[in-house]
Amino acid sequence: MATLKEIARSLDLSVMAVSKALRDAPDISSATKARVQEEARRINYVPNQSARNLRSRHSHLLGVVIPNINNTYYSNLVWGIERQAESMGFQILLAHSLDQADAEVAEVRRLLARQVEGILLVPAVRWQNRFMTLELLRQAGIPVVMLDRYPAGAEQFPQASWVVSRDQYGVEQAVRHLLELGHKEILYLSGPNGSSASAARFGGYKKTMADSEIGHDDRRVFLAGTDINSGRKAMIQALSEKVPFTAVAAFNDHVAIGAAEVLEQQGFRVPSEVSLVGFGDGLLATHFRVPLTTVRVPQIELGTAAVFQLNELLAGRSIDPRELPVELVIRFSTAKPPGV
Repeated sequence: MATLKEIARSLDLSVMAVSKALRDAPDISSATKARVQEEARRINYVPNQSARNLRSRHSHLLGVVIPNINNTYYSNLVWGIERQAESMGFQILLAHSLDQADAEVAEVRRLLARQVEGILLVPAVRWQNRFMTLELLRQAGIPVVMLDRYPAGAEQFPQASWVVSRDQYGVEQAVRHLLELGHKEILYLSGPNGSSASAARFGGYKKTMADSEIGHDDRRVFLAGTDINSGRKAMIQALSEKVPFTAVAAFNDHVAIGAAEVLEQQGFRVPSEVSLVGFGDGLLATHFRVPLTTVRVPQIELGTAAVFQLNELLAGRSIDPRELPVELVIRFSTAKPPGV
């Protein structure tokens, strides 16, 4: 690998002068900088970033922990993070928690060992020890910004913030859409307990139903999760309990698609017999065999905004958490109920 010494020897300059020229130092002439840069290109010199980091005591690395990059929702978050981080002089190190608390803590420890300056985190949903990761980062003096969701009580940590979507408002819009179509018996397949997103979205369903002439009925709420399989299980339970319904609102698109698969297997037609609404608007929503009516979350913008938040924390500035706007996207999975 080419070195600074080789460039210095070739141009009859000191190593210090070459280093300054490559860093665009003001006390090196433009002519010398041009000579050095041309020679660096000629011999394919690549700066030793690790050595630079040691000198500056900054790694310029950000850790990113998400459940699973194979989920296009999270890959869009990462795309927004990576694009913004690069523009601000950072590189990212990516880790996966598989939405498991123990794996999340282990991955954060590995990232801390790599000297990351901050963490961007989609927290794993957990019943207990919900502050384990935040406490670990507090002790390490590393700021963290959470995306998509956050644990209740996260505001206790001064170097923690979050960027989420307007979850409650989004579900309110989705359920109102079903009500306006004439649906009165609307099931809700909720997300996992312990998630801010789950609480907010269920709150949107409950409030909208309670404010309507129909009212809220707990018998029409079934616990799901975040993936397709949990949507299948929740829909099977709803059918087994024989609760009448003409529409289903789901925690996210994956849960909605799992429910749709069960409904179709049981002979229900979407949307002529059952309408279906999701949340998120990933690729699956658009390309499902019945394109899904859903709430569009600005996924790339969530990632971008989180990097801005983290940069503010790194600079020692106080910031407020952010909620980004959402939009109801009406496609072909919703229609008037039978007989209306």
